[in-house]
Amino acid sequence: MPLLGAQFVVALEASCVAGAAVSRGFGSPRIRSVARMPLAPGALAVSPFEPNVLRPEEVRQALARVAAALGLGRAEACVVLPDGVARLVLLEVPADAVAERFARFKLSGALSYPVEEAVVDVLPLGGSRVLAAAVRRSVVEGYEQVARAAGVAQDRVDLAPLAALAALSRDAASSHPGVDVILGETSVSLAAWLGGSVRAFRNRRRDPSPDEPERLRLEVARTAALAGDGVKPPRVRVLGPGASTLVRRWREEGGDAELAWRLAVPEQAPDAAELAWLGAVLA
Repeated sequence: MPLLGAQFVVALEASCVAGAAVSRGFGSPRIRSVARMPLAPGALAVSPFEPNVLRPEEVRQALARVAAALGLGRAEACVVLPDGVARLVLLEVPADAVAERFARFKLSGALSYPVEEAVVDVLPLGGSRVLAAAVRRSVVEGYEQVARAAGVAQDRVDLAPLAALAALSRDAASSHPGVDVILGETSVSLAAWLGGSVRAFRNRRRDPSPDEPERLRLEVARTAALAGDGVKPPRVRVLGPGASTLVRRWREEGGDAELAWRLAVPEQAPDAAELAWLGAVLA
């Protein structure tokens, strides 16, 4: 039986399927349960072009176990796709344009497949700016099919970086500059805020070597410079897989960074800041 009053989210990555049940009330959201099932290497491969779910039965079993552990039952869940499947572009939308149509037009020349094969969505990010995302329809369908096979009733599909930014935007109205670092297993997104609006956005492949903290520190500095404010040091927030380790390393080296959100989690759950996909039920 589904938990009364809970919202559910399930997320898929190359290494695992995970999910959470979150209660929303008059106070802050509360994580009621978190579940994670590992995937064997090669069961799911993140790609913007080719099918991602390579061994559907393994992924289906993992997803079904996560749903059962959460008590999902017949309730609907948001299905979150990993960073690395979408083409992401920050756009300034003209006042007389429809954001989704404008995004599809602008993305049509940036895709390596016909734009007719793309699912396009936009996330408002202050003023006339939106983050546009294009995902190949066949890639989305692969995730939707395995969710149905696992008995998960789909509420909607979201992208991990968009879900995270939507939640982070609630606390970005300050005039102080800030850079959000959203880690995925294979990609990283960086968004620079100024005056309550995203002024720069960058998406890069991750290179999880010992030098990654230094490279990401430089990427933060470059992203902040693109936002147009070089006077105040930016507030840096980090979330996603490896966020706790990255923040600790930066602080040990004299830098200043914080985990993007701190929520009460069950004892058996990892730090909520490691779960970028939670943004899907926190926004």
